[in-house]
Amino acid sequence: MPELSSAPSPSARPERPAPSRRSWHRRAARPVTWWMLALIVVVLVHPWIPQSRWLMVHMVTLGLITTSIMVWGQHFTEALLKPRLGDETRARQVTRIRLLTAGIVVTIAGMLPSWPWLVLLGALMVSAALVWYAIALGLQVKAALAPRFVFTVKAYIAAASLLPLGAVLGSLLAFEAGEPWQGRLLLAHQILNVLGFVGITVTGTLLTLWPTVLRTRIDLPVARRAAHGTTGMLIGVLGAVVGALLGSPMVGVIFLLAYAASFGWVVTTLVRLSIQSARQERTVPLPRFPLLSIAAGVAWFAVAQLGLLTLWWRHAGSPLSSSLLAADVQQLTAPFVAGFLLQVLLGAMSYLLPVTMGGGPRALKGSLGMMSRFATARVLAYNLVVALIVLADADGTVADGAFSVLALGTAQIADVGSWTRILLSLLGFVVLVSFLVLMMLAVRASVRLRRESLPTPGIGAPSASTPLASPAAPAPSATPATSATSATPASSKPPASPAERTVNRRALSGVLVGIGSVLGVTSLGTSLDRSLGTGAGGDDGAGVSPAGSVTPTGETTTIAVSMAEMRFSPDVLEMPAGDSLVIELSNDDEQDVHDLVLASGVSSGRLRPGESTTVDAGVIEHDLDGWCSIAGHRAMGMTLQVITGERGSEHDHAANTTGADELARIPLDLQSAPGAEHTLYDARLPESSGPEQRLTLEAVDVPAEIAPGLVMDAMTYAGTVVGPVIRSELGARLTVDLVNHGAMGHSLDLHAGQVAPDQAMRTIAPGESLEYAITTDHAGAWLYHCSTMPMSVHVSAGMLGALIVPPAGLAAADREYVLMQSEHYLVPPGAPGAAEAMHEGALPVSSAKIAAEQPDATVFNGHATQYLDAPLVAKVGERVRVWVVAGGPSRGVSFHVVGAVFDTVFKEGEYLLAPENENAGGAQVLDLASAQGGFVEMVFEEPGTYTAVNHSMVEMERGARALITVTD
Repeated sequence: MPELSSAPSPSARPERPAPSRRSWHRRAARPVTWWMLALIVVVLVHPWIPQSRWLMVHMVTLGLITTSIMVWGQHFTEALLKPRLGDETRARQVTRIRLLTAGIVVTIAGMLPSWPWLVLLGALMVSAALVWYAIALGLQVKAALAPRFVFTVKAYIAAASLLPLGAVLGSLLAFEAGEPWQGRLLLAHQILNVLGFVGITVTGTLLTLWPTVLRTRIDLPVARRAAHGTTGMLIGVLGAVVGALLGSPMVGVIFLLAYAASFGWVVTTLVRLSIQSARQERTVPLPRFPLLSIAAGVAWFAVAQLGLLTLWWRHAGSPLSSSLLAADVQQLTAPFVAGFLLQVLLGAMSYLLPVTMGGGPRALKGSLGMMSRFATARVLAYNLVVALIVLADADGTVADGAFSVLALGTAQIADVGSWTRILLSLLGFVVLVSFLVLMMLAVRASVRLRRESLPTPGIGAPSASTPLASPAAPAPSATPATSATSATPASSKPPASPAERTVNRRALSGVLVGIGSVLGVTSLGTSLDRSLGTGAGGDDGAGVSPAGSVTPTGETTTIAVSMAEMRFSPDVLEMPAGDSLVIELSNDDEQDVHDLVLASGVSSGRLRPGESTTVDAGVIEHDLDGWCSIAGHRAMGMTLQVITGERGSEHDHAANTTGADELARIPLDLQSAPGAEHTLYDARLPESSGPEQRLTLEAVDVPAEIAPGLVMDAMTYAGTVVGPVIRSELGARLTVDLVNHGAMGHSLDLHAGQVAPDQAMRTIAPGESLEYAITTDHAGAWLYHCSTMPMSVHVSAGMLGALIVPPAGLAAADREYVLMQSEHYLVPPGAPGAAEAMHEGALPVSSAKIAAEQPDATVFNGHATQYLDAPLVAKVGERVRVWVVAGGPSRGVSFHVVGAVFDTVFKEGEYLLAPENENAGGAQVLDLASAQGGFVEMVFEEPGTYTAVNHSMVEMERGARALITVTD
């Protein structure tokens, strides 16, 4: 059904009154209010919500911003173009917004429990709503009666066309593509949605909204010239997305520069309008909150663009081969979301909501005044909070200096810890909530003043019954002096009136209140951080130890440290107590990613081969330990010590000894079914692939369940703990292409091959690949695994699999299965460093447990209960062959099937028990040491349920068990 229709004839009698513009706004904007209230609830309870950061960001970007854009984009299109809309289009507009809301809810419902297909469905629903919206606007452009400002609506259409692509890329992130694609998709997703959809929409809107709020005029030729900037922004977005997906920082930087220049072109016009408005005489002050909030949001948008350019420029000349850039981009969440999006949204709504409520000039003046209560204090406090939080997470002397300036010298970044961040965030939250309170008060004020119906001079804003005034002409009630042609120069202005002096005094008071509230909160937070040792300078914070007996010297000790071959060089850093320590850190390893974490909490972040950084460790008062936090690297000796000669306090010792025992075993639930997200590992032996076989193994990091409710931060081949079974034939040529999409270096060791390990088994960095070719000349059940040091960590994390080469003349079996045993060692929750090392709720591998040989779980094919819930199957009289490999990293297997006798046993390339042997012998177990393999055969004579186990009972009780269901 078309979106546009002609107006009804005079003789037509509608069955029901046509919905008014005001009632449409109430219905259409209702989801925005819902999202605001839901966001408040989520902020209050977010510590108990999984992926709460993602949820809050997307409730703002998808829930608040996208819904508001759809509502107000329609409003501005009607106000600027005056298309002839039929009454029936109102219901379709509301339905479109409801489709968008449903899509957002489905996306969230899929993302929180990590159901990628549900996320994709939600993304498609959101995309459908935006495509519908873009088509509807296009039809209204064709039917426009006043198409002078059509360029703004065309910007809406172009921006809306970008969001479906961004939504689909975002849904692909839920499928965990692995690096480098995960980082590339995230970057492209953010560019399309924030810079593209929101950035272009906001910029196009400001060309008409900004002069309206300023109650000034913009000449049509000027507006058209400025609108060319939105076209440049669109080109910049598309080029930057190509750069992100290709992994080319240089391409991205070039197009981001084009985007920033185009945005600057538009902002220049907005600044000129501001100057023009300031020179005009007016009897009633402009609404202060919309002006300040929108201006602050635009400034943050420019800062965020500069930050993105800087981050991307650092990677120019190298491919996006790890997730470092994507992680850096996440640092811009606060500038983009809190600084830009929320402020522009609330500023625009604080002006537009009173306009759409209407009620005449008196009611409009009252509601606008209510929305601008305490405007200066609110905007200043909020922006100081955002700036301090952003700077507190930044590195370098520039950030330190800027933080000190904004805090008026009362605090340093080193003083900021968890309490300071909590209190600052709470203050910012209170400021945001005040918008809702003032909005409700503004509605009450508007209703009251409408009832009084007292005439009063207008304030230069449209009434409820008229659309938003065209910014090319003076506002409806403006006097001739308010037009640009009659503006009075600033030098000829008369003395300030009493009303203006009152406004100035209120503004000054607002400045003092805004700054004072932030400084008071910062001072309280840093005091708590210092007293409790939770600050960036606290012993359990990020740099300086709590106040002690050592007085800071004011001096700085700078030491260069290299990382290579699992060692820091030097690994002992001697310095005077009380000096500030600066470490010039470089990763000189040719293959591995490394980092440096100090016991004080300071971290360098991960460095790829060839990268370097400067680590400011703050004032060092006593000896301090440091290590590489990459899984297993610390266990291999990648540690260092900072030596001052001063001993740590008793408090420091106690802090290091609290928490759970790092060797404590994690209890297993072996009676439950695997979780809904677990995919059953197919244990059947693959079909023969012939004399030539080429396949790809992709190393990816995923959270993987290894027992019901127990999720491991896994390193895998192809996304599963225990990689895919590979089958080759005697004398066949096998070529494996290894591609590293993980966050660190990985490799491959095919035990069946006879090749020099120097090249084929070398460690490759994230984003790299290698070709590994062998000839399978010897029969056996072979192990393949990652050989990157420490091997025990990589194998325990899931990087192992089976390569089956059947012996010559092997008779066919009715059923053939492959069982790979592996043991897994995890850091228990509550152990020192466990919370920091967890990723998406998954427990990291414990090097300490590996060294102590204390596994938490021993499983077949990557999961403890999958073959209890979905048993292997066979029939009475069938010959069943089970290939078994002891994957390790350390334990062997004594394989036994309860209720069956093996009549054939093949181990490590030779038969230990041949079928139909002359002694009528049988076997009860196949005993394999770590990395050994073989197979057994049996024939079941009765139906029933049989159990395959590791007859080393302790391993069976850790999960090494599978059921075989035998039927007639």
